[in-house]
Order: sequence, then structure tokens, then C-alpha cells
Amino acid sequence: MKSLTKLGAIVLPLALLTACANTADMAALKSSVSDAQSNAESALLAANNAQTTADAAQRSASDAELTALNAQKAAESAQSSVDECCAKIDRMFEKAMAK
Repeated sequence: MKSLTKLGAIVLPLALLTACANTADMAALKSSVSDAQSNAESALLAANNAQTTADAAQRSASDAELTALNAQKAAESAQSSVDECCAKIDRMFEKAMAK
């Protein structure tokens, strides 16, 4: 019985120390998980902001492309008008030279 009491005196503090260590480990683990979740949320927010910026850049690029296409059409129309005018002037010059 005496050895059982001695064993109990050794085992009880050891069990309490183990329980405290496990509680501390759990608190540290909970803190790590909380930090990881916070970091993940920050990363998700940054990714969403990046996506918003990319979407805006895509819209700007599409607008620029449309503007460039319209400018190309205007330039082609102007070139056509110049070609018609030059042809008319050539005919007038040839007619004048024939006289």
C-alpha cells in the first residue's frame, strides 16, 4: 500500500503536468490556426482586389481596342476620299493637257 501511495504521489503531478502541457499545446495550436485563417483571409482579399484590377484593365484594353478600330476605319475612309480626289485631279489635269 505504501508503494501505491508513493506511485500515486508521482503519477498525479505527472498527469497534471501533462494536462497543462496539452492545454498549452492546444492554445498554441489554436493561435496558429487562427493566424493561418487570418492570413488566408488576407490573401483572399488581395486576390479579389487583384481580380478587380485585372477586370478593370481588361475593360480599358477593350475600350482602347475599340477606339483603335474606329480610328483605323476613319483613316481608311479618309484615304479613300484622298484617292478619289487625286483621281479627279488627275482626270482634270489630263483633260487640261489635252487641250
